[in-house]
Amino acid sequence: MTLAIQLDEQQVTLESPARLLTVLAQHKRRLVHPPLFEELSWIDNPRCPLINLVEVDGQVVPIAVWADRLVRDGMVIRTRSEQLEAVLQERLTHLRDHQECQFIRQLQEFVAAEAESRGLIELEKRAEWRFEPRMSPPSLLHDPNSCVRCRACVDTCNDIQGVGALSFDEKQGVLFDDAKCTRCGQCILSCPVGFRKMPGFGADIFGCDPCPFSRPLGAMREIDDTPKVWKALKDREKYVVVQFAPAVRATLGEEFGMEPGALVTGKLYAGLRRLGFKQVWDTNFSADLTIMEEGHELLDRLKQGGKLPQFTSCSPGWIRYCEIFYPDLIPNLSTAKSPQQMLGAVAKTHAAEKLGIDPRRMYVVSIMPCTAKKIEAAREEMDSSYSYWREKGRVKQEERFQDVDVVLTSREAAKLLKMGKIDLAAMPEEQPDPLLSQYTGAAPIFGRTGGVMEAALRTAYEVVAGKPLEQLEFESLGTMEGVKVASVSVDGIEVKVAVAHGLANARKVCESVRQGGEFSQYHFIEFMACDGGCIGGGGQLIPTNTMVRKARTGGVNRDDCEHPLRKSHLNPEVQQLYAEFLNEPLGHLSHHLLHTAYVDRSRQTQSSAGSAE
Repeated sequence: MTLAIQLDEQQVTLESPARLLTVLAQHKRRLVHPPLFEELSWIDNPRCPLINLVEVDGQVVPIAVWADRLVRDGMVIRTRSEQLEAVLQERLTHLRDHQECQFIRQLQEFVAAEAESRGLIELEKRAEWRFEPRMSPPSLLHDPNSCVRCRACVDTCNDIQGVGALSFDEKQGVLFDDAKCTRCGQCILSCPVGFRKMPGFGADIFGCDPCPFSRPLGAMREIDDTPKVWKALKDREKYVVVQFAPAVRATLGEEFGMEPGALVTGKLYAGLRRLGFKQVWDTNFSADLTIMEEGHELLDRLKQGGKLPQFTSCSPGWIRYCEIFYPDLIPNLSTAKSPQQMLGAVAKTHAAEKLGIDPRRMYVVSIMPCTAKKIEAAREEMDSSYSYWREKGRVKQEERFQDVDVVLTSREAAKLLKMGKIDLAAMPEEQPDPLLSQYTGAAPIFGRTGGVMEAALRTAYEVVAGKPLEQLEFESLGTMEGVKVASVSVDGIEVKVAVAHGLANARKVCESVRQGGEFSQYHFIEFMACDGGCIGGGGQLIPTNTMVRKARTGGVNRDDCEHPLRKSHLNPEVQQLYAEFLNEPLGHLSHHLLHTAYVDRSRQTQSSAGSAE
């Protein structure tokens, strides 16, 4: 039985029925893609339904859908045509401009259909929305046109976090009060548009999982900085280095088929190195450094009668919350920078000099579980390395640079790895680069609630008492209870400590301190903006639920327990940094590079409320 078909304007006779893909292969036809779209180089999937298309009888279809179908007599097949070119041009333009796969977006429309069935939206009216994106820069973006108006983000912001930065308008949808927004990102984790509705469908049929665009974009999401980092990695004038947070190592494997809580530290060193980072460093190093500074600050306050209780300062969402809603408690905040910012400052001073790199060329990328880290890195005062070199006459005033150049969330980091065609699960175990990478077991527990406090107590007790704690773990501080307390006797002083995670819990403790209540009698209080601490951060992989938080917590706890050194002051590279560069905790240079000041932002909130009226 012979078949006559038309293949790209050519009449072809087939001696027997054949599958479409076989016919294309036999006649050496290759799919054509428009030039000048860098995104094409990131997609290595012959079954991709977005870009691998053919035209069959005037209809553009994914080759993966038609590959095994038998060709019919009289069928017209085109691998290039004006219609194909127009469809590809439109899809790739959207991909470039929005960093979003329209095929994945269509799968997510099941969420919109569910919302219509619940009476939240009307699909016909939603299709006509043409709202501009709303932003809380440099961290958050809301796309009102993909929103299903379920109000989950508004409820999270108002009821769970107690911030009140989001509101709902019947005509416009979700609205930002940027002055109130802490950038904690918990709204992102609650947006159903960002949940994978049909993950098996895309993965099993079309092989989407390795694609950097396989993760659906929520209506509420972070501002995507992966193209910026990709560009920097290709820039020969930049010396691009990277650090990643404690919680990231117990999270990132999830995007590559590994169980929640699986530790991928060594694999991540290997994967980032293959992306082209010149130095792969570890924020765990600067977590140990933070304990040295923050712990000694606490001891100094205890001895000198400084402001107590001392509040931790590692969580930038919490810092903004305190600046906005409790500016009168700013004196209680530790002046120690977060581990992210400490590493950035030391990288562009001590490390740059040791490596012989011009600090103006060094480009520090930070991978964090947190959307608020983006705004922390952008704070005007986070340019200590520039000030250091400016005082030495090595840089000009107009050459100002930040200590950390760009922050990626865990989600963005997974995308970046996929852009480089790196399967994290398949990576070998490697070591980080020297100078700013060694860490003790006290560092990874920064990633979970109670961890910063526990790490600080391990060092502070030994520094004062001259002997180690008998029990390194404070079980009462490591639970998921919203507010936790403990006490430890240090050189005759009963040091009372507390831990609060989630901003609604932070409010309870702050009100108590403000009003002279129970917590005003404490010495040291750890605050984390997000439920569970950083393992539940707004930049973490989705889903982030109770079970996932517990698994990630187990991961960072294992990292702690498996380390031969479990106290920050025993970190050899931290000891070397003080010996060669900083001299001592709370010293002149440490104060300049590793400490900061805070801003009363309550007036901005008041003016925002006034303008809204």
